[in-house]
Amino acid sequence: MIKLNISRIIPFFFLTRQISMLQQVPKRKLITTLPLLKENKNQNSPKLEKKTENKKDTFQEAKKKVYYKFLCKCEAGFNSFPEFLNHVKTFHKIKSVNFQEILAKKNGFKRGIKFYWHLSCQCGHKFSSSLCNADLKVNKKQIEITKKYRLQCLECKKYAKFDEEELLNEFLKERFKQKLIYNFYGEEFDRFDSEKDSEKILEGHIEELCEKCKLLGRHCGELSQEQISQIRYTPPFLKW
Repeated sequence: MIKLNISRIIPFFFLTRQISMLQQVPKRKLITTLPLLKENKNQNSPKLEKKTENKKDTFQEAKKKVYYKFLCKCEAGFNSFPEFLNHVKTFHKIKSVNFQEILAKKNGFKRGIKFYWHLSCQCGHKFSSSLCNADLKVNKKQIEITKKYRLQCLECKKYAKFDEEELLNEFLKERFKQKLIYNFYGEEFDRFDSEKDSEKILEGHIEELCEKCKLLGRHCGELSQEQISQIRYTPPFLKW
């Protein structure tokens, strides 16, 4: 209660003191006003405006770097698969997505999935990968994870394990369903640019520690599987 009263009194004290000073020395008004006008002029200078624009650009750039679990081909981002499905129905005008029909017609369909995940090594080192890989396919109306590519620990060079593996498997299958939708409803999605998550060459990914990079003999993020198939090259991991 005391603090509240003080907070009310202090602004009033400064206000009344300022008024009394102006009454005693009216000529000071002109002296103090000129520097203020000069300061305001400096604030509107091109240099300050340029700095403000740079801050806005940096803010806009930071906004673009937000990572979503599911990124549509039209570049809309979502944090859950149901949100993505709702977007497909409303924005892309696909009223019902029947996965039983899709899986029946797409038997043998294969895709590689790129993703981020946390890993733990037996030496106790925990880390997050800038790029992980997995291969999935449709087999008799079921989605199978044929391989998750391992990553070596930077500390001891032994292969680490993915954390929350059941949750990871569920996430990978949802991402695979996303690819199935793009393929099955090609007329709607082919008009958009190719998938951004399949084309990124991410910084910080160490080829020497990545199982897929070793098998390919190059950075695993350089080409998507769709691009690889177009040049009729079958990487070693697809021969297993």
